[in-house]
Amino acid sequence: MHPTVCTWHGAGNPLATLRESAASLSPRVAYRIGEWSDFALAHVGASAALLGLVFVGISINLRDIIGSGSLVHRAAEAVILLGIVLATATVVLIPGQRKDVLSTELILLGAALFAVVLFLQRDAVTQFPDPGKPGPPRGSIAVRRAFGLGAAGLIAVAGITLAAEVGGGLYWWPAAVLVAYIGALTNAWILLVEILR
Repeated sequence: MHPTVCTWHGAGNPLATLRESAASLSPRVAYRIGEWSDFALAHVGASAALLGLVFVGISINLRDIIGSGSLVHRAAEAVILLGIVLATATVVLIPGQRKDVLSTELILLGAALFAVVLFLQRDAVTQFPDPGKPGPPRGSIAVRRAFGLGAAGLIAVAGITLAAEVGGGLYWWPAAVLVAYIGALTNAWILLVEILR
């Protein structure tokens, strides 16, 4: 009596079925706007709540922040990074919006964020720290650049790949949201704690 070898093929194999469904679903989700409404709605609320906390944090050290142009720009950058999450989530939630319109909006928002962040960070390169005044720790400009400009680049990539329907589409957007949150909260931490050290 020969042993029977049991093999799973096609629909009978749960692992194969799972792989096939994941492979067929993921690319489509990246380019279907309606699939992202829950994610967008969650980050409308989260970014708005964090914006309120950042404003409270800024108000605590307002005198020190206003006394330094670079800290004012850092505070503005923290607010703008959270604002861009709110803005991108809002445009994704616009009902009945065509894919090409959303991709254009994301590209424009990414380009605008890039220009604004670059403008706000100009003094961090050209100005030398004043030992007599509170300020951010040395070397923080590299982190600031990476998160501020990185979020802008990822938003633009999301818009470009959504328009082309290849390369990841809206799957780039969660990365942009995460980078924007980290950048904003890093700036907020420096404005709240590090400038007092």
